[in-house]
Amino acid sequence: MSLNSIDRPGKRAVAENPETCRKRLKLVRIIGRLNVGGPARQVCMLHERQGSDIDTRLIVGAPDIGEEDMSYLLSSETNVLRLPRMSRRIAVWNDLLAFISILRFLRREQPDIVHTHTAKAGALGRVAAWLCGVPVIVHTYHGNVFSEYFSASKSRAYVAIERVLGRLSSHVIAVSDSQWKEICTKYRLVPHQKASAINNGFDFGDVDATMRETARMELGFAARDQVVVWAGRMVPVKNVSLLGYVISMAAQKHPEISFLVVGDGEDRPQLESLIAGCSNARLTGWQRDMKKVWAAADVALLTSRNEGTPTILIEAMATGVPFVATNVGGVKDLAVGALSAIPDNMGYKAENGFLTEQAPEALLYGITQILSNASEATRMSSSGQRFVRERFSSERLLADLRVLYGVLLDSRRGSAGMVEQSEMESSRNRT
Repeated sequence: MSLNSIDRPGKRAVAENPETCRKRLKLVRIIGRLNVGGPARQVCMLHERQGSDIDTRLIVGAPDIGEEDMSYLLSSETNVLRLPRMSRRIAVWNDLLAFISILRFLRREQPDIVHTHTAKAGALGRVAAWLCGVPVIVHTYHGNVFSEYFSASKSRAYVAIERVLGRLSSHVIAVSDSQWKEICTKYRLVPHQKASAINNGFDFGDVDATMRETARMELGFAARDQVVVWAGRMVPVKNVSLLGYVISMAAQKHPEISFLVVGDGEDRPQLESLIAGCSNARLTGWQRDMKKVWAAADVALLTSRNEGTPTILIEAMATGVPFVATNVGGVKDLAVGALSAIPDNMGYKAENGFLTEQAPEALLYGITQILSNASEATRMSSSGQRFVRERFSSERLLADLRVLYGVLLDSRRGSAGMVEQSEMESSRNRT
């Protein structure tokens, strides 16, 4: 939600409101797991920086086998409840036990607000909060699992479940305008007035020439090397097979381009098979210091089949790295300026990068265009950096959520007051 752009009914359901929380509120935030990715980064930041007038608790599940745990982003375990039985996979008995634990915790804490993140936590947490009579229940869709994740029948089932959960929610948040449209119009999970688009928030640092030189030296690249970075979980929705085709095609046509692949996951063997014999790629596994990675990069590459708001592109742009990405989900919301078509219907060029079809030729075209034109790359770098620093700061996200919480609580209090007044008038009429 950008509070300075309330431009259509419902999309900006939380207009600027001078009313803020008048007492120290209690908020319980719930996330399925702190695996590598944008949701974990957002939740950890929000838990630690929500504000001294909001008493926060955090409930987290456990990463899956093979997933990297980002708990290191938390400075301490204070006010953190770990539920090892809550994980990504559906397991009826474990999910039931996790639900009971959440229910007991909420009954004991009696929070004013429950804010859930990710699908599993959104399901268990919202039902538990509703049963406990929590005044305000909020859920953030960091992406969606309705496209490119499951079969058509499973996707329809998830949509039906999310519609029910939407009725239990006071408000839902989308992390991009495109996702807001999907939630309210395409899938009709909640009415327009019950959802807001609120961009993610990040703490940005500066990158100077010295940092770039040091990062390249540590990662094994020379100053003149052309470095393309792909980072993320190696799972089906990230389309690592497409990444493999791009790397192998570049090895034949543009051997001067190097690929730095950061991350891990179930599809890593598939990628390794596709790029076997290619000397232009390095797989590093997970890296905690992504600032160093982006400092060494010339281009950020994203090959996903679906995205909410891809964190890697925001991090890359913040350090002045232009991107080449498949034109899916919320990626288009990160494009600056008017889009111009590129040859052969391969996609579009923006002021800060390229949005392409899901084809290796299209992605490689964008990469080579950036790497072969230094002045164009510099313009894209400056444009992307200005864009993300203006729209995706952590301070803006914290302020937006404070306004949302305040409006929802005020609305709840107003509704409660109207009910109480109606009951008093009814009682007087009976006497």
